[in-house]
Amino acid sequence: MEQLKIKLLMGPSESRNENFQLTCIEFLSKLGEKLGREMICADMEEVSKQPLPIYFVASGGAEGGFVNCYTQTKEPYILLSTQEHNSLAASMEIMGYLQEQGLRGEIIHGSFEVMAKRLKVFLRVAEAKRKLNGMKLGCFGMPDGLVASGANFSAFSTACKAEVFMIDTKELLQEYQRGGYCENIYTESLKRKNFDRGEIERALNVYGALKRLIERYGLDGLTVKCFDLLDKVHTTGCLALAILNAEGIPAACEGDQKSMISMAVLHALTGQSGFMANPNSLDADKDEIIFAHCTLPLDMPEHYELMSHFESESSVAVSGDLKPQKLTVFKCNDTLEKFYVDGAELLETMHKSGLCRTQMRMRLEKGVEYFLRHPISNHHIICKGDWKDVIEEYFA
Repeated sequence: MEQLKIKLLMGPSESRNENFQLTCIEFLSKLGEKLGREMICADMEEVSKQPLPIYFVASGGAEGGFVNCYTQTKEPYILLSTQEHNSLAASMEIMGYLQEQGLRGEIIHGSFEVMAKRLKVFLRVAEAKRKLNGMKLGCFGMPDGLVASGANFSAFSTACKAEVFMIDTKELLQEYQRGGYCENIYTESLKRKNFDRGEIERALNVYGALKRLIERYGLDGLTVKCFDLLDKVHTTGCLALAILNAEGIPAACEGDQKSMISMAVLHALTGQSGFMANPNSLDADKDEIIFAHCTLPLDMPEHYELMSHFESESSVAVSGDLKPQKLTVFKCNDTLEKFYVDGAELLETMHKSGLCRTQMRMRLEKGVEYFLRHPISNHHIICKGDWKDVIEEYFA
């Protein structure tokens, strides 16, 4: 079990009470069981090395100890509190002090279940920040025609210390001409589908080309101006992106840089594959929206088939089916100063003509007004599960 090191703080009298210290260790053990981590007391040097430093304010009188050591870590300041020994009172005094310094923090208090649930949010956010720090994202082509989907690379790098850079699509085309790809469960599944084998092979060669370029440049995510592929080599990037996203490599299409950033942030926070899709129609009275696109991470659907690409009516695309379930809809801008997140209930996947091949009708918790008044460009990212708390905490 992974260890989580905690700075134990207590009043002068409690620090001389060996039984009280054993009680604190027992409290952390029980909380750790709910959290799925081994929680142990440690000194500040060890605590400060963790992505998320945590303080256990075990009793009244601990305030001075906190003031003496808190500058060794950065916000948010997470304070564990019990329901005895004036622990909550001392935690509130510390929170008041932090607010006077203009610093963020939160008291984690309640049952072990409640405390563990909230701690998991903070731990996910801290780990996501660590993952994004130093992440390398590559852009194969500009988002031609998507006038609000470019990104300020410098602003994004400043926001999370990730690196974004352009790669000439000529390199992708050259790698495509080399041909070849590594077989895996996804390529094998695709080739078992009842669809033109030549079209599948051409599309999988795009996957092979992108995998080689990912390795060459050390990429953690990418976006591809996929209509260039249709023009030059008469195939789509739909299958390649469907596999890459299922493999945990955020991969956006149409050269959309904001969607690439959004997919990278979402994956870092949740570990979930993201479905990048167009909003196609809204029903404000029912709070419903239909999203659709021609690629879908292959680890998302219960079942999928292959069809022609919608806009070109050629090559190959993915038409997936998911059972009704909780989803999260997300988008952020390049500065990470603006974001949208909402929970949704997937009502059905559809197979209508006149839309991209994977189609999802869902009901949004907050309604559809955002999409009509303040959308962060066109494409939005959808993943399985309810991740609102984690996303909102990351952007807090």
